[in-house]
Amino acid sequence: MPERKNWTKYWWDNTRNKDTPMKKTCIYLALLAFSALPFSASADDMGPETMDLKERFKVEGKKKAVIFPHRQHQASLECVKCHVSPQGGGNLNVEIANLKGTRNDFHTKFCWPCHQEMNVPKGRSCNTCH
Repeated sequence: MPERKNWTKYWWDNTRNKDTPMKKTCIYLALLAFSALPFSASADDMGPETMDLKERFKVEGKKKAVIFPHRQHQASLECVKCHVSPQGGGNLNVEIANLKGTRNDFHTKFCWPCHQEMNVPKGRSCNTCH
């Protein structure tokens, strides 16, 4: 009976000094698989897709609640734009103390300054968010 070859060793030995398409394909697939790991691990830590800011922060006012599109903001901004931690979540990078009326801290310290900086169309218009 003929001797059985170790095909992995055979393949590697016969392609060691050659740029074969199969070898390149295997290497590229391995790199692609490992480069996707950080993204799959962090997808669970993205927080909610939307947030009801009136409910979450106990904002007082007559306007309807702002349903904040959290994922939409995450897609275009770094976490530290809004949060203290580079991983996001938790504390905001501004103190929200005044929660009453149209001059509340969300408007004056958080949303409006960023909307102006980012040139959001109608960024200070009530109906844009409310």
